[in-house]
Amino acid sequence: MAGPPSGPPLSGEDAASGPGASQPPASGPPPSSRGPEPLAPRRSRALRRAALIAGGAAAIALGALAALPVARAWWRFRESNPVTRGRALAETHGCFSCHGPGGTGGLPNPGARGGMVPSWDGGTAMMYVESIAEIREYIADGLPARKRADPRYVEQLGKAKIQMPAYRDVLSEGELDDLTAYVAAVANLGGPPPGSLAARGREKARERGCFHCHGPDGAGLVPNPGSFKGYIPGWQGPDFAELVRDRAELRQWILEGGLERLTADPLARRFIEAQKTKMPAYRGAISEEELEAIVAYIEWLRAARN
Repeated sequence: MAGPPSGPPLSGEDAASGPGASQPPASGPPPSSRGPEPLAPRRSRALRRAALIAGGAAAIALGALAALPVARAWWRFRESNPVTRGRALAETHGCFSCHGPGGTGGLPNPGARGGMVPSWDGGTAMMYVESIAEIREYIADGLPARKRADPRYVEQLGKAKIQMPAYRDVLSEGELDDLTAYVAAVANLGGPPPGSLAARGREKARERGCFHCHGPDGAGLVPNPGSFKGYIPGWQGPDFAELVRDRAELRQWILEGGLERLTADPLARRFIEAQKTKMPAYRGAISEEELEAIVAYIEWLRAARN
C-alpha cells in the first residue's frame, strides 16, 4: 500500500498556510444581517405564557361546548312537571295520532257522535267528562264508569270506527296522573277558583296566546333554538325564579318583553338576541286590568306548585 507523498518538510509559515490549516472566515455580510437573532429569554417566556393561556382557554371553551348538552338535559329534568311529562307520554303513546297535534284537533271518525275523534281543547272535553277524575278513567279504561253503565251510550259508541284504547296495562299510576294533568291543562279544566282574579288571568293568558309559547298552563319546555337552555321557560319551575325576582320584574317582562338587568349583561344579551322566539312587548296592547289578572294567575300557579 502506498505511503504519503515524499517531499521536503514544510516550513512553519508554509504549514500555517497549508491545506490542513484553519482558514480565515469567508468574506460576507455581518452575522446580524443573515437572519433574525434568537428571541430574548424574557420575550420567549411571555410568548410561552400567552400560548399556555390561549390553549387553556380553548380547552375550557371546548369543554363547555361538550358539557352544554349534558347541562341542558339536567335543566329540562329540573324544569319538568306533570304537564310536561304528560305531553311527552301523549307523544310517545300515540295520543296525537287520533286527537291531533297537542290534542287540539281530532281526525274524522265515521259512526262517532259528531263524526270526529274529539279534541281536548275548545270546550270539547266538557261534552265528555264531568271531572278531571273522568279524564283519568278515559285514559286508564277507555271509558268512565258512569258512561259504561249507560247501555245506549255504549251501543252508540260501538258504531265508531276508531275506539278509545285502555292504557291501564301500559302506564304506571304516576304516568296516568301526568297524562291526566296534561289533558286537563289543554282542556282548561281545574285551575284557580272560579270567579277569582287568577281565573280571569288564566283566560286572558289563553286568549293572548301565552300558552302557545310557555306551554299549557305555563308548564314550559317549548323548544327555542338559539336560547341558552334550548327552550322557552315556563312559569312553574325554578327557571322562573332565576328570571323574575319580584312582581315588578314580572310586569316588566310582560310590558317590555325583557329586563334591563339581563340586557345589560353581555353574555345574557348575546343569548337573548340569538334565540329564535323572543318575548313580545305588550305595552299599549294590554290593559292594566288584564296585566294584573295574568300576574295574579302566574302567582297562583307558583303558589299551587310550591
